[in-house]
Amino acid sequence: MNVPQLTPAKLVGRTVQLDQLIQAAAHPPSLIVVSGEAGVGKTRLVTEILKTVPLRDRLHLSGGCIESPHPPPLEPLIGALTALPPEALDGLPALAGALAPLLPELAHLLPPPLGPLGDARAERHRQLRAAHALLDHLGSAVLVLEDLHWADASTWDFLRQLTSRLPRQLSLILTDRADNHRPASSRALYHRIPGTLLHEIRLEPLTTQETGEFAAQLLGAETVSDDFAERLHRRTAGLPFAIEEVLRLLTSHDSPPSVQGDRLEQAGLPVPVRDVLLHRLNALPKNARSVVAAAAVAGRAVCLDLLGDITGLDEPDTRHALTLALDHAVLHPSAGATYDFRHSLARQAAYEAICLPERRALHLRTAKALLAHSSPLPLAQIAHHYQQAERSEQYLRYTEAAGDRAEAHGDSTAATEHFHTALHEHPSSRARIRLGLKLGRAAIAAMPHPATITALRRLLTEDHLPLRARGELRLYLGTLMRNQTGGGLDGINEIARAVRDLTPTAPDLAARALSAIAIASLKGWPLSQHLYCLDQADQLIHRVTDPVQRTAITANRASALMLSGSPDAWEAARTLPAQTENPAEEVQLARGWINLAHATTALGHPEGAGDYLAQADDILQRNGIPYLEGLAETAHLLLRWTTGSWSGLAERADRAAALYADIPDLAAEALLVRGLLHLHAQGDTNAARHDLLRAAHSTQLDTGIVLTASAAGIARIHLAAQRHDQARTAANEALHYIRRTDGWIWATDIAPTALHALALMGHLDHAGQLVRDFAHGIDGRDAPAASAALITCQGLLAEAEERHHDAERLFAEGEIAWQRIGRPIDQAGAREARGRCLLPHHPQQAEQHIATAIDIYRRSGATWDISRCQRLLRRHGIVLAQRRGPLGYGDQLSPREAEVALLAAQGHSNREIAARLSVSHRTIEQHVAKAMRKLGVSRRSELAAANPNSA
Repeated sequence: MNVPQLTPAKLVGRTVQLDQLIQAAAHPPSLIVVSGEAGVGKTRLVTEILKTVPLRDRLHLSGGCIESPHPPPLEPLIGALTALPPEALDGLPALAGALAPLLPELAHLLPPPLGPLGDARAERHRQLRAAHALLDHLGSAVLVLEDLHWADASTWDFLRQLTSRLPRQLSLILTDRADNHRPASSRALYHRIPGTLLHEIRLEPLTTQETGEFAAQLLGAETVSDDFAERLHRRTAGLPFAIEEVLRLLTSHDSPPSVQGDRLEQAGLPVPVRDVLLHRLNALPKNARSVVAAAAVAGRAVCLDLLGDITGLDEPDTRHALTLALDHAVLHPSAGATYDFRHSLARQAAYEAICLPERRALHLRTAKALLAHSSPLPLAQIAHHYQQAERSEQYLRYTEAAGDRAEAHGDSTAATEHFHTALHEHPSSRARIRLGLKLGRAAIAAMPHPATITALRRLLTEDHLPLRARGELRLYLGTLMRNQTGGGLDGINEIARAVRDLTPTAPDLAARALSAIAIASLKGWPLSQHLYCLDQADQLIHRVTDPVQRTAITANRASALMLSGSPDAWEAARTLPAQTENPAEEVQLARGWINLAHATTALGHPEGAGDYLAQADDILQRNGIPYLEGLAETAHLLLRWTTGSWSGLAERADRAAALYADIPDLAAEALLVRGLLHLHAQGDTNAARHDLLRAAHSTQLDTGIVLTASAAGIARIHLAAQRHDQARTAANEALHYIRRTDGWIWATDIAPTALHALALMGHLDHAGQLVRDFAHGIDGRDAPAASAALITCQGLLAEAEERHHDAERLFAEGEIAWQRIGRPIDQAGAREARGRCLLPHHPQQAEQHIATAIDIYRRSGATWDISRCQRLLRRHGIVLAQRRGPLGYGDQLSPREAEVALLAAQGHSNREIAARLSVSHRTIEQHVAKAMRKLGVSRRSELAAANPNSA
């Protein structure tokens, strides 16, 4: 059978120890002891030492002890000396003849055997002196003796004699096992001998980061994910031997090898790791094996009393058996007077060694022991043991109880998992309905579970479903579809069907359902229809007595009013309770604050958004609510984007996009912010278009920002490249949703860009109609951002109609409006437009306005916008004085950018340029993107023609 090959790996995490040991070994006489637990890499470290320049030309002797109840005398020494080359034995002293009986293979090269002494002890002492003399005769040499924990008494006698007076040119390297239970046995040798350099090192397992680095090298990859490294470290405890065997098994299953964390457990148990454990296990007596089996079944660190309860042994027998398991390194001490396996692989090997009938009995005894001696009860563990013991009734009972406890403690994700499990396996229809309702309630605040939607839909097809239960299940199903799985409009329609079932049976839930679908969306119904549902909910609110439901409905009502720009929204928000001691009510409060933050960010109330988020964050710090934490994080991203607080925002958006990739609307908001930063902060139009298109495609329940802002960003890219028709098409896609829903209050980002495209194309009639529709759509609405955008639109229309005085006045009004609501990028855009209007007739005033716009852009880091302003001025013969700092070259290439552009124009790849200039690949990517932006090209092939330095 072919053994899967891994890429040879460099020594990881041992650099300091290696350097120290090289220094010690290079200056004999020296005694070096390398200790650590099995599999930690002692032999590998010694091998690396011997390869180094100071040691590789010296004579190397190596021997090892063997694990045996009765090891041969002096086994490691005999193994080392037997490999001596003949020339090393020339001129030996006569005393070396005493070694002839020990080294029969070398007897013909040794001095004549010495006569018998008639005393076995004296004979052995003479042999030890002879070995010492031989080593002294060899001159410059390195003697390696491994696995001293298995050494016999004669070997220890020899080492004590040798280390009392080491030969002057000998470096002695010993390896010895030590762990948390047992110190290195070689410590008895440590004598400070004048003139001898002694060095001891205890090797520790690799850290999580080092485990990832080691794995990447073995797999021939540049890197592995943090999740893969963390899982691999948990599975192997960072022991290099275990890491290598797990990855070898992984490569035998997956070609090329998978670096997905969940594949590690699926790959199974490596045979060499299993054999090591079984070898130690088989050396134990029966009671000790019983204790190990109990620990394996328990599946966690266990105390002495619990081991006694599971095995049925009395306290002295349990203690003695545990001591033997520790001595054989099968179990190890853990925290708080408990004991465990070194890593999950060892536990798995011990577990698989138990026959199936015995396993079931041990699981049953473990469940009963946990019930008798644990407080609080580990309900999920008890359920697992009953399941393995094939006690279905108890298994389902404790699984549901575990879900109830998790839900009561605010851990909705864990609750969802438990309810899923119980629902999937419960045979009773009544119990399945009960579990389905619990699952729906928990799942709303949990991270998405791929099977939740399917499970709830299956329940809805069951016969004889009570009307209230059907309505409640529809409510949860629709909410999950709308919020978490990308079924926005379908989810709203499902909740509307729930209203019909709930109104006659559960008016409180009907009110909640109506208030939920009252929250409008660009991909939802027309705004008037959402507000009609809010009126319907208001007619039922008096029938709601449950405080949690009342808070949920109040939060929905305030969010719906705020999102629609109703002047009554602020008063509705003030009716929310300031605080509550009910965890379930706190969840609804947090959700309400976050929804209000999204709405106020979209409509232009940044201070209100910040206040609402602060209240939500305060609740989330006390309660782990994963879905709401994600919703709050994307609200923070959007608020920081609109207010120009961009420092560190790209990294934060990148993390959120990865973390919430499975939740469409959260991912869409993170992608939107990342894409806009690619555009405005970096000028990377390709990356910006990629992220903005993904954001628009992902969003399902768009509450006023994603569709419009992403379309506006893409349209701006097209406008900058003079692709006016494509810009209009991109804008029209978002305007379609605005017109369909009558959601003009959300047209803040798209309306000015769409109007600019129409004006550049000469479609002034369409532009005028857009302004009129926009003005009518926001009339009477509390939407400061939309109002500021309307003024900008009016200014753009006046500019297109060559009413320059009106345009300049409107842009000045728009600038004040944008400044008032704390949106600096839009404020700078209005100031830039003022300057643009004045350039033909008042260039000095225009220069001042555009210079001010550049300063505002600079404070946020909007380099793409700064370059546009500088190009505008240069076209009119104006060059602003250069500023120092990263933006000092303005729209001109910096020396390094020019150098990179020249190499790129010559056909070199980014990696080739990075290697040539000794900088990172990422740095070259940034230089190329900046050069392309400044030169106004979209392809690398165009750099040669555009770059004046490439001639």
